[in-house]
Amino acid sequence: MKKFKKLLAAVSACTLLFSSLTVSAAQPTDGLADGTAYLNINNADWGDFDAEWTNVEITGDGSYTVAMKAAEPQNLAQFNALEVVNGEAVLGTGCVLTVDSIKINGEDVALQGASFTCSADGGGVTTRVNIYNEWNAPDDTATAGNDGHLDHRVAEGNLMDATAMLFSSDYLTLGITDIEVAFTVSGFGTAAPIGEAAEVTAEGPAIAHLNINKGDWSEFDAEYGDVEITGDGSYTVTMTATEPVDMGAFNALEVENGELLMGNGSVITIDSIVINGEEITLEGPSYTCSADGAGITTRVNLYNEYNDPDDTATDQRVADGNLMDATARVIPADLLVGVTSLEVNFTVSNYGVFNDAEGGDSGSAAAVDLNGTYHGYLGIQTPKFSFRNAFDDATYGRDTEYFNQVTGWDESNNALVLPGTFHDVEIKGNGTYTVSVDGLEFPNGEFDSQDYMNLIFLSTDIPNSGEITISDVKLTVDGRDVALAAAGAVLGEDKAYMEVGIQNIWSDDIKEIGFYTTPMSSMSITFTVSGFAYDAAPAEEAPSTDTAPVESAAPAETTESGSNTGLIVGIVAAVVVVAGGAAGVVVAKKKKGNK
Repeated sequence: MKKFKKLLAAVSACTLLFSSLTVSAAQPTDGLADGTAYLNINNADWGDFDAEWTNVEITGDGSYTVAMKAAEPQNLAQFNALEVVNGEAVLGTGCVLTVDSIKINGEDVALQGASFTCSADGGGVTTRVNIYNEWNAPDDTATAGNDGHLDHRVAEGNLMDATAMLFSSDYLTLGITDIEVAFTVSGFGTAAPIGEAAEVTAEGPAIAHLNINKGDWSEFDAEYGDVEITGDGSYTVTMTATEPVDMGAFNALEVENGELLMGNGSVITIDSIVINGEEITLEGPSYTCSADGAGITTRVNLYNEYNDPDDTATDQRVADGNLMDATARVIPADLLVGVTSLEVNFTVSNYGVFNDAEGGDSGSAAAVDLNGTYHGYLGIQTPKFSFRNAFDDATYGRDTEYFNQVTGWDESNNALVLPGTFHDVEIKGNGTYTVSVDGLEFPNGEFDSQDYMNLIFLSTDIPNSGEITISDVKLTVDGRDVALAAAGAVLGEDKAYMEVGIQNIWSDDIKEIGFYTTPMSSMSITFTVSGFAYDAAPAEEAPSTDTAPVESAAPAETTESGSNTGLIVGIVAAVVVVAGGAAGVVVAKKKKGNK
């Protein structure tokens, strides 16, 4: 999870600039100069901890060291990395950081393989070297940034021999007081090749297997019954654990290289699941996709808190019916506990079918009715992941009970209704409009980890076909205007509906905006719309369609919600993975690193 740094001091030593300070946070970065290397270390709770950080400014090829010394022993999360602020621009997209050694608690660590360099979440902005990242692996097809440069790279050797987990998982629970990472920079100032990655091929067989994870993401003993897929038909995969397992927030059926071996048009449909010898009732139909959207490994989510069907994604498909009726959580949450055996029966259809690489019409926006009426909505997410999501979000959007409220979470991970009244707007022609929320009251501690929002965004139901323009975006918090980064970023062509990202801590373009008070009691976004065939009537330039007010409750109303447990993974991400300015779709309580 990205956090921000307030740099208090910097001292020069030869040609290297070092900074060392103690802060009550896991290495925030907002005060670091471009080109500064630092450690992004996260504890198992994804919380703040007191530590002294040693950072270094990279000035050219050579050897460097970064370090962390914690005030108290910390167990680590599944994502930790060496990163460089705006490194892809300062160092060059062809620059490589090679980890030479890692010391933990003063002792040298046996590296599990070679490191590789990439950009954080493929954004083409922050340079990253994964030190321990369970959600990433080398990918020689990966591209990044607006220029589409090849992203994953090593100084020498074969990229696919590298690893995102440089040390053993045993170190995660060791109780770490200090980490030192020594690394070499090469290729400073060079650019990576731009263009499509080399064609990827794979040789069979296509083996389906279960990817099952414990709630604490630790290893466990189990026997797996895999199966070779040879064509359309029915198949079964199994898992038998030596001891009962509490399954985690991500579990799936996967076929390595399946998109290449079976075809990216093939569909795996879950027919039945048997847990501990008893067939369960499925929560809904399954859907097939490529793992993390990479277009290589085929995946069917069995229980995945970090993903949902998305009919704008070019890789998600079902054999019949509506994709948006499917679910990434086929297994009910209450059946994830005490699992000793798991059997998944599935049918393969369309074996050998390859879809157009462009994804056909699945990712294209609908046409805009230039004489029609649309709507605008304000979306938010706090550091404690209280939220209002985008209107089209399948789990928490306009068609759900959660949309017309601020939703928070209690200690048992159940959804809470928090005070706040949203004022949406009906968009009727060209004009200036405002969406807002007032009456906000957040629980104590909501902004303890950071004094700004995770997400602020404008959501609309205007199809993102390029015919309508949103401009002149203004944010007001508690009656005061706030300076915006990128003047409010209209999000990319991959989104079905027009959204404007105001603040997103996982997007380098808009993570930092002007100061505003927290906790706030009100917020508004004003924006101008053009491109319709008619203008808004003067009296209706900003008509408000208020949602039902949410009144304070003592205690707050609680509704059961089983889709927000465990660690984040945008996505992540996709994760939901939030990169390149995406906003309005993250509602998990913790966020993974590069996925």
